Amino acid sequence: MKLLFLVLNRSEKEWTMGPREWVMAKAQFAVIFGEHFTRAMAA
Repeated sequence: MKLLFLVLNRSEKEWTMGPREWVMAKAQFAVIFGEHFTRAMAA
């Protein structure tokens, strides 16, 4: 799960248009990883 998060987090910076489901995935990652996820998204 952590590896998936790290890959998606790195890949998102290169995407010009994110998939529709990314919003839902971000919400799930925020629940699972809590503060670690919100800090990573802010960087």
